[in-house]
Amino acid sequence: MVFLFLAVASLFVLWPTDVRAQAHEMLGDWQQLTSNAGACPQCRINFVGDGTRLRVAANNGWSADVEVRDSDSGTSAVGQGTWRTRAATAPVSKPFSIDFKLSGQRLYMTMVDEANGRRRIVKAVFGRAWLGA
Repeated sequence: MVFLFLAVASLFVLWPTDVRAQAHEMLGDWQQLTSNAGACPQCRINFVGDGTRLRVAANNGWSADVEVRDSDSGTSAVGQGTWRTRAATAPVSKPFSIDFKLSGQRLYMTMVDEANGRRRIVKAVFGRAWLGA
């Protein structure tokens, strides 16, 4: 009886949760389709990680650590990141907050940069790169 209990309990520990399964849906390459910061058909992002904590990196110089969450409106990922920029003398990292929402085959991004007392919001939509986004 104890063995049966331990076997069933281990299934719950090892079985991926819904949030982990949804996080898995975000992994891989995404190609930008639209953005309020201007068209960028070569812009891509890539999610890597395991579990509900993921790392997303863009080919145009920013990266972020996000945590995947399940909500009434679907799967979302929220976190913090930095832009790599070049100042006159040294590289500079500019922080921002970021939010992703997955809806079907589209990934909606909102990036908020509040550097220098100004608030800049970048919104973009991504599609799977391998689907001919």
